Order: sequence, then structure tokens, then C-alpha cells
Amino acid sequence: MNESKKLLILNLGIDSNDTSLGFTHTWINELKNEYPIIDVITMRLGKNDLGEDVGIYFVNKNNKKLTKFQQIKKIRYLFNEVLSKTNYDHCFAHMSPLLLVLGARKLRKKGIESTLWFTHPGPNYGVKRIVLYLAMLSAKKIVTASDNSFPYKTKKLNVIGHGIDFSRFEKREVDKIEKFLYLGRISESKKVHTIVENFLRFNEANQNNYSLTLIGGTLNNKDEKYLEKIKKIINGNQKIKLIGKVPHEKLGQVIKEFDCNINIANKGFFDKVVLETLYSGIINICYSDDYKQFYPVDQHDKLFIKNNLNEIEEKMNYVTKLYSSELKTIIQYSYDNLESHSLKTLSKRLDNIFR
Repeated sequence: MNESKKLLILNLGIDSNDTSLGFTHTWINELKNEYPIIDVITMRLGKNDLGEDVGIYFVNKNNKKLTKFQQIKKIRYLFNEVLSKTNYDHCFAHMSPLLLVLGARKLRKKGIESTLWFTHPGPNYGVKRIVLYLAMLSAKKIVTASDNSFPYKTKKLNVIGHGIDFSRFEKREVDKIEKFLYLGRISESKKVHTIVENFLRFNEANQNNYSLTLIGGTLNNKDEKYLEKIKKIINGNQKIKLIGKVPHEKLGQVIKEFDCNINIANKGFFDKVVLETLYSGIINICYSDDYKQFYPVDQHDKLFIKNNLNEIEEKMNYVTKLYSSELKTIIQYSYDNLESHSLKTLSKRLDNIFR
């Protein structure tokens, strides 16, 4: 390790209490193995458990959000501040195309090359799609987690897998499926209402012997309205629980009581929660083909939804009828294919890209 290597990170948030973004702490700490000097410009600062040796420059703090104009003005100010102090070896923009676009000219002026990490099907239209395209042009390289998780074709693209701290999750064996789980953001893009509706039909047909728990929080007002819609669909059903956000550091302990996670986000999503649950011995019902690499071929048609999302009910019936030996075979196959997504190798994989 070169003790003078310096990295500037751009990201969406630093908050150890956030179910979805809490992992950024572990990423930053892992990257310190290759880059002893790290500064972060983040869109939102929540609970910060990083050491004092990591410089944190935030746009918004906790739930206090600036206007869009104020945010743009502050982002430009923060770039001026950090670049006047430190000559970085590289800039790594994690899911932050807007930050990269706003800082691109200043980074070029300093001769600092950048890499954009983006794992998402991307916006279909509007300003956000334009911003992502401009960020792609600005970055020297693009990294993503799976073959289909970046929306544009470009020679800059490198598929390197995820970076998951599996030490926070406990390997276990499941003998039967009784407790269903949805883990992730409460957002219309994740089609949580469809999961709930399918579960209600499935459970009614099975004497209400099963349960569903929703773990995850909202990100904005649109998500809040969507959450209210879901509550109306649940309508007080005692077999469905809404837990809300769970600190990422506690997630492994919380999810180990569940048996089957349901993730029906569109193709192009490659959610790390699927990999985290698989490591925890939790079988998954999925829609995106990118997860097929973690399942035996003979399970692809049985555990993956093809076109009609109402197939979820059929998949629920299937998994509840699997024998213990069948569940163990499937989960073991998943374990054997997760290693390339480990946090332990993330800093090396990224450093090879940055060079």
C-alpha cells in the first residue's frame, strides 16, 4: 500500500442507521486499505461512525434538505474546498452522477481522473437520464455489479460484482419455508404492493399459516405516499408486519429468522440485499435474470418470474413445498457463487480499475 495515495469519494449518503446506505461505511473503511487518505462529498450526512481520519463534506444533514438551487451552489463550493486542499490520485463517484457532472470541470482542471459506479436500470427520461449520460461521458471508466445493471452500452464499462461484508451475516440452514420477507426500499419501483397482494391471496388459500415482513424505509415524499397505499392494502392483516428501517450493522441479526425473500424489481436492478439474504440461508423469489447465476439451472423456471408478476403466488406455493434436502442444495449452490461479491476483495478490484 502506498501511504500517500489519496481518494475523493462522491456518494448519496453516509448514515450507519440507514438500511440501504449503511454499507457505505464498510466500503470506505475497506478502500482505506488501498487509499490511506480519503475525503467524501456526500449528498446526505446522517449517523457517522467513520473515523476522524476520513474527511466528510456534506450537502444536506439528517432530514434538513436544501433547495435544489442551494444544493447545486453548495456542491460547487465543496468541490472548490476539497480540491484546493488535496491533490487526489482519483475520484470515485458511487451512484452519484449529479455530483460527478457538477465537479467534472474542476476535476479535469486538476488532472484528476474519475470512475463512476452505477448499478441501476437508470431513469427512462428527463433530466436525471441526461445527467447520467453526461456523467458517463465525464468518467474515464464505469463500474457496475452485473451484466445488465448499467443502462448504456459503452467501452468504458467494467462489470466487477458487488462488495458485501458477509461477516455481518450468519450462514444457516433452513428446513422449511414459513416466514416470507421483503427487504429493501419502500418504493413503487420495487413493486412492494404486488408482493403484498400476492401474499394475501396465497395466505388465504393456505389457512393463514404464513407471515410476511417488510423491512426498509422510504426516501422521499413519493415513497411516503406509496407506503400509505401499501398500508391500505394490508388493512390491518395480522400476518403482515411493517418494520421500517433497520441499521445496516444489525441487519444480519434481524433477517436470520426469515426463510424466503421476494425481490421483483425490474431487470437491470442488482440489489445487494438478494446476495445478503442468500448468504443468510434465505431462498429468494426473483424477477431479474441477473440473479440466476446463484441458482442451479433446474431452479430457474421455478424460482424466477417470467412475465406476469402475479406468478409470485405460484412461486410461494412452490417454495413452501420444497423438502429440507432440496432447500439445502439450493442454498449451498448460492454460497458457492457469492465469493466474487465479497467486500474482502473490493478495494483490490476497484484499485485495478482506478489505475
